[in-house]
Amino acid sequence: MHISDIVYRNTDKFVIEKLLQEIGRHTLAKECELKRLPFPKRIRLFYLESNDDCTFLKYRYPRMGERAIMKLDRYGLPEGGWVRVKLQGR
Repeated sequence: MHISDIVYRNTDKFVIEKLLQEIGRHTLAKECELKRLPFPKRIRLFYLESNDDCTFLKYRYPRMGERAIMKLDRYGLPEGGWVRVKLQGR
């Protein structure tokens, strides 16, 4: 097992909702458009994922699977609520 097989995820809806308000609908729509992703509709399908390099806002699309929507370099991140996850199939 390599350290790159470990990520930290945060699925706290309150934290994610606050972050989405900070990002703004326009910025989120622009990021989705750049990645050719549909605009996300359900708050419960968002999550944050952090590795050694950076933190991403991700979304579980029902038909497409998990996709990174944007890097969160410029935004305040929560201190708590992170869960260590070992990635499968790497």
